[in-house]
Amino acid sequence: MIRADQHRCVLFDVDGTIAETEGHAHLPAFNQALEEAGLDWRWTTADYKRLLKTTGGFERLLRFAAESGHDAEALREQLAQVHKNKNRHFAAIMASGAVAPRAGFRELVMHLARQNIGWGVVTTTSRGNWDALWTYSLAPLGLPSPEVIVCGEDVAAKKPDPEAYLLALKRLDMTATECCAIEDSRNGLLAARTADLEVAIVRSEFFADERFDEAARVVDELYFLQ
Repeated sequence: MIRADQHRCVLFDVDGTIAETEGHAHLPAFNQALEEAGLDWRWTTADYKRLLKTTGGFERLLRFAAESGHDAEALREQLAQVHKNKNRHFAAIMASGAVAPRAGFRELVMHLARQNIGWGVVTTTSRGNWDALWTYSLAPLGLPSPEVIVCGEDVAAKKPDPEAYLLALKRLDMTATECCAIEDSRNGLLAARTADLEVAIVRSEFFADERFDEAARVVDELYFLQ
């Protein structure tokens, strides 16, 4: 799938794709922030797997509020602060070294670099979360910097909407045929395919059982994509 004569840039999703951050960092950070806020919500792994069908951490908080019988709009301001605090806790978890990149990520990016293929990031996570992952887990690996970074704050509509991928292509000044995407979720797959990108799926902790019929390739680990 990834060949120098076919692609100029490979666009990576972040959570679950570059690193297994969902269960090891995002979920405990959410629960810590909810406890701080005095809310008696504690998300289990099963809760979080269901909530991940909704992209965006703040959006997940609103969804859970509504599903729990609360007035989500009345809680909007409080939940915005919860989300802000959650991102702070996420950064602290990343700084502790608790989450490493997925097996084969560094090798794949360096393999691309040797073929003069760039890499970029297209994620619905917050810019601060990406910065924490980059600073504490990825930059120390000596990787070349991403050629483009699109985060949740950059778009009005999150995955499965294709806006993030279309914005990345615009910033790169490249066509969809010059790039491809690596994702781990069906929402991400649909976003990339709607933007006319070829997509490879790497199975992750929370999305391994989803349908990926539209993917060009499905693998268990990133090193299979070299």
